[in-house]
Amino acid sequence: MKKRKKWMPEGQSLKRSILLLFMLAGMYSLDNTPIAKFIGNRLFYFLVKPAIYLGVAYIVWRLPSRKPKARLKHMSYLKFSAFNYGVVYVLLNIGAGLLAGFGKSPYDHSVIGIITNLILVGTMLLAVEMIRGYWTLNLGYEENYSIFILLALVMTFYKTPFSKFTSIKEYFDIVNFLASYFAPDFCLNLFAVYLAYLGGPVISIIYLGIIQGFHWFSPILPDLKWITKALIGVLCPIFSLMLLQSSYLKLTRQVKKTDNKKDNPVGWMITSIISIGIIWFTVGVFPVYPSIIATGSMEPLIKPGDVIIVKKVDPETLVVGDIIQFRKDGVLISHRIIDEYEENKVKYYITKGDNNSVADHDPVGLEQIKGKVIHVVPKIGWPSLLIKGRSSVPVDDFEF
Repeated sequence: MKKRKKWMPEGQSLKRSILLLFMLAGMYSLDNTPIAKFIGNRLFYFLVKPAIYLGVAYIVWRLPSRKPKARLKHMSYLKFSAFNYGVVYVLLNIGAGLLAGFGKSPYDHSVIGIITNLILVGTMLLAVEMIRGYWTLNLGYEENYSIFILLALVMTFYKTPFSKFTSIKEYFDIVNFLASYFAPDFCLNLFAVYLAYLGGPVISIIYLGIIQGFHWFSPILPDLKWITKALIGVLCPIFSLMLLQSSYLKLTRQVKKTDNKKDNPVGWMITSIISIGIIWFTVGVFPVYPSIIATGSMEPLIKPGDVIIVKKVDPETLVVGDIIQFRKDGVLISHRIIDEYEENKVKYYITKGDNNSVADHDPVGLEQIKGKVIHVVPKIGWPSLLIKGRSSVPVDDFEF
């Protein structure tokens, strides 16, 4: 007998999956067209869209489908795990927000607004996860990450508003889009696919419900830089997937304990977290960050190749004698404050390099200031200067 490939779906399942793809495309069109203007926003979001989502969910529920991978006795464990991983994702974002700051949520938090969003988000989550669950359980016979990745990509494109694609104009827009939106959403969807594979749509609904609930109903949200969004959004779901896979295989005794110890991801996950911390420190996510000095304008206190530690402070609290880092014409400069004055109730600082003969030509405005130099680490920045080349540092505007 010819052995059937494990990844090939049955004919009927494939036809139904294609039908669901068209339904998902219709839902995407509904979200990205100005239909609401003709129907009325309140009616559209409170009644029309939820009714469509419920109809889609009902159709998927009526379709014959394979059972989830996990046995019934393991469902409680999967529900508990999905809830915990969702909470961890939210807590990591809150923790990053404590460092970077929070902003006011753009969503309506009136009673009517909360009810409308609850109905809209709840029905949308139900419909999308029913489709995800059907695809995951019926497009493959075994755990197949090629199928998982394909489904995660489809769901990521569905979750991305069309305006995000049309707003890409320059190279940085591409980087920002991929790092802040596409990559985190893809990893989130990949983990959701794995959850649906193990326990069906209920498990992925629990996980994504926690995350979306925080996003839609919290009055304040973390105001994170793109690199922070990327690191949390990518690594948290991936680590969660690895941990759940490891713990599930151990729970179901599909791997030996010795093999589990060898493949335990915790060790290198800790290394990755430490590496993330170093990256965040370097790019300025934390209240303090390092910066390499390339010129001798602050000698003998600070020499070329030294690394300064800069603390983010309120510019209004700075006093004469403080060494500050400020930005001028795209260049970071670290000089000492020698005087201050006000003009039209706006404060300015006069700065000068300790090794310079005269003060800097232009005063420094509060909006230019990056922080206050609090420590100097000698010499450790030389390798970076040698790699980049000191000649690449513009010094034409410095006065000696």
